[in-house]
Amino acid sequence: MQFKTIIAAIDLDDDLAEDVLKTAHSLAGKDGADLRVVTVWPSVTITAPAFSGEVAATAATVTQSVMEQHREGRERCREQLAAMAARFAAGADAVVLDGEAADEVTAYAEEVGADLIVTGSHQRNFWNSLLQGSASRELVREAPCAVFIVTKACAGKAQG
Repeated sequence: MQFKTIIAAIDLDDDLAEDVLKTAHSLAGKDGADLRVVTVWPSVTITAPAFSGEVAATAATVTQSVMEQHREGRERCREQLAAMAARFAAGADAVVLDGEAADEVTAYAEEVGADLIVTGSHQRNFWNSLLQGSASRELVREAPCAVFIVTKACAGKAQG
């Protein structure tokens, strides 16, 4: 199978991020595929109960402050992603998506017609996955294309 569009879906705070990116870059290089590096920034929703007068003004100021911090954090995330992509996958597009990881990566894969998604997994056992969640498990279930999972045990082996 020859891949035309590959997505490297990474969490910048994950210790597997570099290995996922290197693996995706290697796979893209073998097929001459277009590589897209994505991460997902969580959406923020603020709902405030109806306040009056002075309390409403304070709530609006707090809401504006939270939204500004969210925008600044997203911009730092975008810069980090671009730097990592430039370092480990020169020429790859770097994209920050907003929302829930599996949902957004799936939607993006459909949008760009991806043939493969490369992502990391820490292979948590059933109870840890139940308590902590597993974005990679959700992604495998929802993905519109093949998914290549990079684990700690195989990190680095698929590169080259």
